[in-house]
Amino acid sequence: MDITALAVSHHATQDYGQLRCVGRFNNAINFLSPNDRLLTLHREGQGLSPMGWEIGDDDFDEVFDRLPRVQRCLLSPAGIELEDISIHRQGKRLDLSLNLSDEIAQPPLAIVLADELAQTGLFGRLDTLVRQPNCTEIRELQQSFTAWLQGQVVDWSAVLGKGPGLTPSNDDTLVGMLLSAYLDSRVDVARLPAMFAGSQPLHELTTLVSVHYLQFAEQGIFSTPLQMLARALIRPRELPAAICDLLETGHFSGADTLLGVWLGVSAINCLH
Repeated sequence: MDITALAVSHHATQDYGQLRCVGRFNNAINFLSPNDRLLTLHREGQGLSPMGWEIGDDDFDEVFDRLPRVQRCLLSPAGIELEDISIHRQGKRLDLSLNLSDEIAQPPLAIVLADELAQTGLFGRLDTLVRQPNCTEIRELQQSFTAWLQGQVVDWSAVLGKGPGLTPSNDDTLVGMLLSAYLDSRVDVARLPAMFAGSQPLHELTTLVSVHYLQFAEQGIFSTPLQMLARALIRPRELPAAICDLLETGHFSGADTLLGVWLGVSAINCLH
């Protein structure tokens, strides 16, 4: 069976060799390469991660159903081979480096989030957090982010890996903060220390999937749902639709990421 990928991330691993499946989910299948680099097959229409290949809906179901019986998984320059299934990379290649930059206005984001009932993984509903951010841990997160924006090296070790999910809640929040920093033209990320330079090695603190998302976010590389959110943050009329799409990502991931964006935008606007 031959499958042609609909899209492939420019940043997806080229660590060729045997793959092992480490997770099958409704919209994503995760593999690890010989050197533990993550490669994710995404279902059509569900977004593309920096580690990802997107394949058609029916093709995804076929791979999902057959995988438990597959003995040979291989990544090569030609594509992905799963015994008699060949997934070719002829589809479009997407560079997921954030290439937008503008000042992010806080009021439009506040208006939309003030009516958002989605639950975060650790801190309750988004609308409550935007209106009354009384949680000490959230204030500490924002203070640490502000310190980083001012050029300080921050140790996030006590924060990372905390919360439910394949990508723990606090990790998603930090990804949202990084998105706001890379997007806002008032922040020169290149002049700041690396976000996690002061922390313990990420693989000692959180899940392997989350490590990959954090490492890419630290470089300004984000999934397509976050790219859509970034565009909406500088075109506020698009915010409701972009937020709705993001909230469909994982159980808590969308809300946790939005919390991070809110905290990041608030911190940046306080400094400027």
